[in-house]
Amino acid sequence: MSAVSVEALPQQESDEVADARRRKRYQAYGAFLALAIVAVVIAHEVPSWLDLNIQSKAQDAYKWTVNNRQSSPLFRYFLDPITDLLQWMFEVTMNVLEFLRWPGVVALTGAIGWRTGGIRAGLAGAAAMLGVGMIADWDLAMITLAIMLVAVFIALVLGVPLGIWTSRSDRVEQVVRVLLDTAQVLPIFVYFSPVQVLFSIRVPPAIVVTVIYALPPAVRLTNHGLRNVPVVMNEVGQSFGANARQQLFKVQLPVARRSILLGLNQVIMMAFGVVVLASLLGTGDLGQVVLSGLQKQNVGAAAAAGLGIVLLAIALDRITTGERKHRFNRWSAMLPKVPHHVARWIALGTVVVAVALAHAFDWTTFPSWLTVDIATPIDNAVEWVQDNLSDVTQAISDFLVLNVIDPLYRFLLWLPWFFVVVVISFIGFTSKGWRLATGVGLCMILVAAMGTIPGGGGRVALWDIAMDTLSQVLVAIAFSVLLALPLGVLAGRSDRFERFLRPFLDVAQVLPAFVYLIPVVFLFGIGRSAGVVACVIYAVPPCIRLTSLGMREVPVAPREAATSFGATGPQEMRMVQLPLARKSILLGINQTLMMVLATVIIAALIGGGGLGLVAYEATTKPLQKLGQGVAGGLSIVLLAIMLDRITQAWGTSKQGGNQ
Repeated sequence: MSAVSVEALPQQESDEVADARRRKRYQAYGAFLALAIVAVVIAHEVPSWLDLNIQSKAQDAYKWTVNNRQSSPLFRYFLDPITDLLQWMFEVTMNVLEFLRWPGVVALTGAIGWRTGGIRAGLAGAAAMLGVGMIADWDLAMITLAIMLVAVFIALVLGVPLGIWTSRSDRVEQVVRVLLDTAQVLPIFVYFSPVQVLFSIRVPPAIVVTVIYALPPAVRLTNHGLRNVPVVMNEVGQSFGANARQQLFKVQLPVARRSILLGLNQVIMMAFGVVVLASLLGTGDLGQVVLSGLQKQNVGAAAAAGLGIVLLAIALDRITTGERKHRFNRWSAMLPKVPHHVARWIALGTVVVAVALAHAFDWTTFPSWLTVDIATPIDNAVEWVQDNLSDVTQAISDFLVLNVIDPLYRFLLWLPWFFVVVVISFIGFTSKGWRLATGVGLCMILVAAMGTIPGGGGRVALWDIAMDTLSQVLVAIAFSVLLALPLGVLAGRSDRFERFLRPFLDVAQVLPAFVYLIPVVFLFGIGRSAGVVACVIYAVPPCIRLTSLGMREVPVAPREAATSFGATGPQEMRMVQLPLARKSILLGINQTLMMVLATVIIAALIGGGGLGLVAYEATTKPLQKLGQGVAGGLSIVLLAIMLDRITQAWGTSKQGGNQ
């Protein structure tokens, strides 16, 4: 009797605890329902007293920097030395590239690729770099390359140590995560004017802007790789007496190498993706050619310069993320086996010979007989597409606007503002408890507190404009995820499909947005549908890459166990790989979300409207509209934080609702 009662007691306590939790959950549901009813009844319009005067404060701060740049110690002893350092780093890089000349740059790219990824990576890198000179202006390309090299170097120097730090402290990760979200989704146009005031003009502010935009992937993926090091590996290191430093450098970093290299790849991709925007600061590089071509509606010239930027990115991608894969076939068997130390001397000798020949024969400029005119065929292709496919694409555009985007926007606008806050807080509560509910609810209240701006013959609440942006973001995310997940799964299960998909991902992610905005406009017309398509194109690659990475990082043991129990390929994928790759997939969705929100600003240039248009207009008249731009940019950041926290909470155990 006593034994039975003692054994039953834990179960009884468990049932009581479960009942208590259930009662608390129902009480919370009732509280949210009451708040929703109150919101519907009394809180339709955003009250004027909620305005935090962010716009006027930002405007005053900008005017102060303009008036005090020459006399303030902040500039003389801190910002100006940083500006000089960035300019010096750029000039040193340019001097090195000019000394190498085009044969030396091509040879150096191939040599590095050969040593890091094998002969294929070396040939691909050299061919991509040679292609830059064939289709674009080589001298301008070297300016772009120098800016990118400096920016990527700084992003890695800052990002990898910060990623290591965040992997060792959950509290630091929470703080840094907010900063990374802000850096990644705050529209670049919002901080163009302040950065230009703080860091002068031309190259230094362009480097700063690029670093800010490209830094988050280095931190996130370093943190992701270190946190996913198998516990067994850490225990093995500890059993051999390794201290924390040895554990990091001997165990964790080598095991997390693939994730860190993917972070390097993402840094490069994002840096090249923003180079056209950075050229607005007067860098005089290939990005400037892209902007000039678009301003004159010369799609061919803009596309040629844009493809030159793409090839630069592909060259760096191949030589920095190449993995040696030893395939024994009849071709590899014909190649002589070269010892590593001999291969290093061969690679160095090739570069030295190429540079010596370039100086001996004065190969200063890229030879004209190697160049190819692709601008004219592109112009002809665009004209043909516009003449023959405009009816179909216009029908697709009308369907998206009339049946998807507009109904969702009108529905969000029709809802009382506080009701939207309550619903989003309720989603946060069901995802991970009261703390998340409070955080996402506060984000939405702060969006409502950004005030109003002139428009429509009166004043328009930024909340209404934020709902326009939110509708486009939700549609773009839905299409991006529906497209990316199947492709990522296929790439994760097939080496051949991953190799086939990789060039398209590189092009889609690094092709400057301004280049493909014009064809998108020709296909889908001016409006929000074109903006959604542009967001999807730019946001799909990270979700595909990280889904593929997650599938490939699943340990062999559970897959073999599933196979031994008779699981088929699809069953193994559904029951083993996808669940174990869940964290990586959700990180990919998170990155897609960030990139959609970052691209909304660019979509505003082709009729997307919303907060992106508010942010862009601030760059044209900063003395009058910078405050509006800051308010619009902060609204995008708050929307990003809200969506990010909710989607990331779905990847954890749903026990938060009980907290």
